[in-house]
Amino acid sequence: MAGNLEIPEAEAADARVFLMTPTGLAIAHAALWWNGTPDFKGARVGAIGAFAASDGEAAKVLLGGAARRLREAGCALAVGPMNGNTWRRHRFVIESDGREPFLLEPRNPVENPVWWRQAGFVELSRYSSSLMELGGTATVTAALKNRLEQSGVAIRRLDPVAYDDELRLIHAVGLRAFSHNFLYTPLEEKAFLDAYRQVRAQVDPDLVRIAERDGEPCGFVFGIPDLEATARGEKPALIVKTLAVDPASRCAGLGSWLVDELHGIARSKGYTEAIHALQHETNTSLKITGRHQGRVFRRYALFHHAL
Repeated sequence: MAGNLEIPEAEAADARVFLMTPTGLAIAHAALWWNGTPDFKGARVGAIGAFAASDGEAAKVLLGGAARRLREAGCALAVGPMNGNTWRRHRFVIESDGREPFLLEPRNPVENPVWWRQAGFVELSRYSSSLMELGGTATVTAALKNRLEQSGVAIRRLDPVAYDDELRLIHAVGLRAFSHNFLYTPLEEKAFLDAYRQVRAQVDPDLVRIAERDGEPCGFVFGIPDLEATARGEKPALIVKTLAVDPASRCAGLGSWLVDELHGIARSKGYTEAIHALQHETNTSLKITGRHQGRVFRRYALFHHAL
């Protein structure tokens, strides 16, 4: 090997582990978290992220050492790749049709999930991303839309003048909507605001739709253009990044209406394709994707190992 393995970034890790050659070269690396990680079925989770290795044997030795360190920290289960929690970078790509990566998508060498399996890790959960044409066909019936409107629900665009206030509304709805999600941990409002302030210039207010009932927020859908496609000189697809409906609002069908609304706005802006991104295998939004005839083009997985 000509030099040290590139060390991935890791947000505020509790520890880092390295596998070194006798000459001092790093041939495998990972970052570890055990504080603030989610529980899984009552088991304390230790997270392994920011992973890199030069080959399968180095990966196996490194992951074995990482598991021992997490066990010493009191964890019962090692989960990865995950940089502490699911708000940060996590998941490996495990299947692909070869389409180029889209903005904010996980990416990894194809060998990585193979090496983790060889080290004794097994799949904990799966996710998928689907592509569909924005052909103009609505999936929400006029009767459903009318019922929601009659109950006081209206959908509007994000107000860019009140950007921070709008983010606070979105954050609050998201906390309520995602509280029962897989490996959920709450995200502090400040961290959420800080993250979205950094991308304010790239947010198109028309592609963020907020649902309100009698003036109170009850759902939203957050769409972004695939800027990586733009950088490659390609026509970007719309990425449907986040869809959330407050379960306490009891607005059956609102998620479908929000997605239909977003698809229609995107189509009017010249988008011809949409990506429903990174959906958990048990996510109810997969039904919406199916109604839009979405085609899966990428699958991802999280892995785990009992300690």
